[in-house]
Amino acid sequence: MREQEVHIERPDGARGIALVNIDVIKDSDGNIVGAVNCFQDITERKSGEEAAIRLAAIIESSDDAIVSKDLDGTIRSWNGGAQCIFGYLAEEVIGKPITILIPPDLHNEEAAILERLRRGERIGSYETVRRRKDGSPVDISLTVSPLKNAEGRVIGASKIARNITERLYAQRALRESEARLQAAVDLGRLGCYAWNPQSNELQWDDMVRAMWGLPAGAVVDYEVWRSCVHPDDLARVEAAIQRCADPRSDGIYNIEYRVIGNTDGVERWIATRGQTNFENGVPASFFGVAQEITDRKRIEGRLERRVEERTRELQESNQQLRAQVEQRELAEAEAQQLQRLDAIGQMTSGLAHDFNNLLSVVLTNARMLSRNLRDDPGDREGIELILGAAERGANLTSQLLAFSRQQGLEPQVIDLNSTIVKMSSLLNASLRGAIQLRTNLAADLCPAFVDLTQIQSVILNLVLNARDAMRSGGTLTLETFNAITDKELSGPAAPAPGKYVGLTVRDTGMGIPDDVLPRVFEPFFTTKGPGKGSGLGLAQVFGFAKQSGGGIELKTHVGEGTSVTVFLPCAEVVPRVRERESDAEQISTVELKPCILVIDDDRAVLRSTLRVLEALGYAAVPTASGQEALKLIENGLKIELVLADFAMPEMTGVEFANAICASHPNLPVILVTGYGDRETLEEFREAQILRKPYDENGLRKAILTALT
Repeated sequence: MREQEVHIERPDGARGIALVNIDVIKDSDGNIVGAVNCFQDITERKSGEEAAIRLAAIIESSDDAIVSKDLDGTIRSWNGGAQCIFGYLAEEVIGKPITILIPPDLHNEEAAILERLRRGERIGSYETVRRRKDGSPVDISLTVSPLKNAEGRVIGASKIARNITERLYAQRALRESEARLQAAVDLGRLGCYAWNPQSNELQWDDMVRAMWGLPAGAVVDYEVWRSCVHPDDLARVEAAIQRCADPRSDGIYNIEYRVIGNTDGVERWIATRGQTNFENGVPASFFGVAQEITDRKRIEGRLERRVEERTRELQESNQQLRAQVEQRELAEAEAQQLQRLDAIGQMTSGLAHDFNNLLSVVLTNARMLSRNLRDDPGDREGIELILGAAERGANLTSQLLAFSRQQGLEPQVIDLNSTIVKMSSLLNASLRGAIQLRTNLAADLCPAFVDLTQIQSVILNLVLNARDAMRSGGTLTLETFNAITDKELSGPAAPAPGKYVGLTVRDTGMGIPDDVLPRVFEPFFTTKGPGKGSGLGLAQVFGFAKQSGGGIELKTHVGEGTSVTVFLPCAEVVPRVRERESDAEQISTVELKPCILVIDDDRAVLRSTLRVLEALGYAAVPTASGQEALKLIENGLKIELVLADFAMPEMTGVEFANAICASHPNLPVILVTGYGDRETLEEFREAQILRKPYDENGLRKAILTALT
């Protein structure tokens, strides 16, 4: 048995490994008679071999490149780490010069390393660049140790190379990030600071010191910081610090506040943000940044003021727009109401004309019957009832004409105060005992230029309306004043700008509801019960005021009362009107009875007119149209006067009068009308207009006036 390894135990109890060789001893016959055992202790050798195996395993499994070379730079060993870093297999590099791993521009570096190795020096943690098999560079940290033989002579070197590419990349990235951060801090003028919540120790950079008005390197502490915070912001800032130091919070500190410079006294705005770090539920550290935002705050302040100004301007514009819309809506409503009133006025004017024709027939013939009636009380009472009803109808048509502004007015200069005083007895008699009448008459009142009879009717109508509005009694006030309107008042009844004499009738009654107010000037509209009002009172006042050149203003509050103000033209500013001669100057005695040509398309009216003329002793020739009358005149009919109806279908009275004026300028014409187109009749003297219904005296007066 040769070189058999066995475990042995020494006399001292130590264990080891021995190499056994056994040789047998034989006699001359070849029989084994004995053996020679030879033991060689190889414990130390085996330990060295095992250490070498372990070392080789460590070297092979290392991520670092472990390479050995001799002093001429030839590679003698190559591990797996070197293969991973450089990409070469062991068989590709062993026996090759180490320079295949070194970039050409660093070959001198290898010569210097070899020189140092020959001197027995060790090179540790040397960072350099090597080249991979694919030619790409790799950053390594290199450690080189000399290899010596038993005599201590350097025979080669062992190199350990660690790939530090990722570490260097991370370091470069960190440096670049820090540089960018520092640049951002510098560009953003950010100051950095730290705070120890446990000791209140502060660490500021010079940027933060500058924000607090402190010189560079100045010592800072909590009290220095606190003393510079604006007093108005201190409570808010300390509350924010307490919140960020509370373990129950997210630890974020984010606030804007003012500081007053420690040395320069300048007020600055600071925006700061930081984060508290907690350890075991206790605030351990705090880091934050601060930025001066004084300029931004000033800009924000200017922007806020501009926004406020712009908002105010927009609000004012919106208010103006709403006002314009409201004015437009009001104007449209007023225009619609005015159109409605005009339409009603045109209708009522036509109705008044027709009624006047009927009433003329009734009144004319009733008066003639009354004059010729025998003394029979029963018959006379009946005639008087007929006359009374017809005269009330005539008054009604007069009110209709007043609303439609077609009535014949006789304006004159009057003292409105005197008119009211003279009517006091009538007005008091019209009121109930529970109503108190008060007057407030202006001492310097201008004279008014209006029809006296109509203004008396207006005052009475307004007083009666006020009385009916105060069912339980109250106060009725009549007030006069001088008025100058320099702007357009709202409403179709409002007067134009100018100088007026004002009359206000004010009551403390129930007021007018909003839904009724738009219709108060419409004829026949009334809120009174049946038989208690015709609905023509305010309509007549409206028509009279507008026809006279004035207007009306009505103010009312439900439950408080109503005031109606009538604006009348002032005698000082009225347009020039035709002065009328007195009756004595107009009418002269006519001894001879003239022949009168009567024109009317209404046969009943025509016949009634003939009867009156015959009763007055005039010769009369009837005709039903203007064309027929012109033919009679052209054929030589001798007449001294023409009595023509104003409204006829084929030729109106005005057209006939114009024709007569052209052909027979000395022949007088009287136009008889139940209503009047004031513009059309403007060219004729008032003496040539006879209003229906008329009585005998009115007709006689018109004839005598026309013939003088």
